[in-house]
Amino acid sequence: MIAFACPKCQHRYRVPVANAGRVAACKKCEHKFRIPKPKSENESQEQSSPSRTSGAVPATVPQAKNEGKRASTEQPASTAETLMEQIRKEFEGKVPRNLFNIGYRISLLAVAFLMLLLPVLYLSVIAGAGIGLYYYFTEVMPGLMETLPRGRGAVFAMMIYVTPIVGGLIMIVFMIKPVFFTLVPERAQRKRSLTKASEPDLFELVDHICGVTRSPKPKRIDIDYDVNASASLRNGFWSLFRQDLVLTIGAPLIAGMNLRQLTGVLAHEFGHFAQGGGMKSVYVIRMINSWFARVVYQRDQLDEQLDSAIENGDWRISMILLVGKLFVYLSRMILWLFMMIAHAVSCIMMQQMEYDADRYEAFVSGSDYFAETHKRILQLSLGQQGTIKAVIEGLESRHLLGDLPKLTSSFAEQVSARDLQKMDKANEESTGLLSTHPSHTSRIKAAKKLNAPGMFHIERPAREVFRNFEGLCQGASVDFYRNEFGVLVKPEQLVSWDDE
Repeated sequence: MIAFACPKCQHRYRVPVANAGRVAACKKCEHKFRIPKPKSENESQEQSSPSRTSGAVPATVPQAKNEGKRASTEQPASTAETLMEQIRKEFEGKVPRNLFNIGYRISLLAVAFLMLLLPVLYLSVIAGAGIGLYYYFTEVMPGLMETLPRGRGAVFAMMIYVTPIVGGLIMIVFMIKPVFFTLVPERAQRKRSLTKASEPDLFELVDHICGVTRSPKPKRIDIDYDVNASASLRNGFWSLFRQDLVLTIGAPLIAGMNLRQLTGVLAHEFGHFAQGGGMKSVYVIRMINSWFARVVYQRDQLDEQLDSAIENGDWRISMILLVGKLFVYLSRMILWLFMMIAHAVSCIMMQQMEYDADRYEAFVSGSDYFAETHKRILQLSLGQQGTIKAVIEGLESRHLLGDLPKLTSSFAEQVSARDLQKMDKANEESTGLLSTHPSHTSRIKAAKKLNAPGMFHIERPAREVFRNFEGLCQGASVDFYRNEFGVLVKPEQLVSWDDE
């Protein structure tokens, strides 16, 4: 490996010898320079397997080595027990209850009721269109037929008389179709489910957080590759009427956060658990929003058949069908209006739910530390972008990079303050009334106003509460290739980046 520093900002790097002489850009200050040659023979020999990864990823990423033969990094039992003793002492007291809890829950139920009312209103529009069509056919049409002109004019008159019937029927068919619309299921995303037997320390930490937040314990804990954690209903609709929850933790959070940051993030998610009816209301709202979005924007075979008939049919029939298509457009505009109302109403509620969940995080890890956790999430998000770019470059050169959560953490360390400012500015500009989350600045200010000292202050690496962190990173990497690229790989095919 070659050890050197950026000539401008002195940020240090270690890169493979194969990259000597190449032009690279500093990840911190963006200054361009030429990578120096190794100063000694020993430095040249540090590189392992140069032919496997030369040119596969940016020069600032460390070199790869085989992942399948990596030594275990499990903590000794005594070290793990000492850490758990410290963790047990941290959790004292409870997160104060929200003084507006009852009114807050009533408002959530009111929003959910409104969301359920929108599909009923849509069915009423369909019924109104059917009644109008029936009235035209039984009351208006007979009178028009009595005044039907003779000769060639009769053909054009019949076209005009029949057009509302055909157009109305097409409109009703296209409006009824979404009622029986079967949602196209998304491709199942593979996740790793942890067990209490394999990760007892994590489950104990989770139990402590649930205790201080007064939230139900998750029935399952999953691991994926997102820079995020989430609380959700384990079996969808069937979990609405019981406390059947699942917690999902992104492996990059484990690799790149300390325990205080990760505990704060989990407290936020358990804050959603504690919201009870609010979380279930959000599920109903998102289900309805998803339904509206699909029927407004998704096209199917019936749309294609109508377009084909208009394009290839007799011009007289095409004119009638064109009016029918106009009616279809109007029906979708009605759906779009309902969708936007549903989205706007749900965003108001979901933003309040985020503020409430942030309150749990602030009381657990501290108001002042809330901004630090937020900053770390932004760094990991940008680090993940660098990892994905490296993965794509690796695929192009037929190399499967492993240890993706740890690689994301390595990239996060190279994120500059300028990059963070750009990301924060973009968030501020994109946040509005139709956003599901408040802006970062608003959330940080709200957390600081709580002036909560926090109860958990341990800042050791989050990975230390995991007994099999290496296996977790390996599994998350394998699942990422399957979920994002449809590539089925075996763990022994992966190579990892040695950033030590």
